Amino acid sequence: MDFHLLAPVLLASGVAASAGSLDALRWENRVLLFVSSEGGAADAERQEAFLRGRERDLAERQMTVIAVRGQDVRVLAGKAPRDLSADALRRETRVGDAPFVAVLIGLDGGVKWTSRTPTPLDEINAVIDAMPMRRAGLDR
Repeated sequence: MDFHLLAPVLLASGVAASAGSLDALRWENRVLLFVSSEGGAADAERQEAFLRGRERDLAERQMTVIAVRGQDVRVLAGKAPRDLSADALRRETRVGDAPFVAVLIGLDGGVKWTSRTPTPLDEINAVIDAMPMRRAGLDR
């Protein structure tokens, strides 16, 4: 599996909270964002398939799921700020121009995990369940 933990990077450093910023979700929701280009469309579809029917898991872990394909931004689960911009999300999360990237953003707004391949939700849940706030029950 091509994923790795990143040192926490606060997304809001230098980014003002606005209607279209993920900063609006800080301390309320974790965000699973996956970004794909035309070349990563099959990976994006596979990631969506891993999430389909798992609404209960997503809600239990306070997850918002956002898919960005090209310039199209779709909220697949949870709540999200209005007017999200594909370009702004790419900048905010520093995903670069890979064909597919999934990013997990914690309640504190920091990037907790990233993958360049679609990942089953159980593996993502394991990352969340190992987080100190989750283990301490402080995220409910």
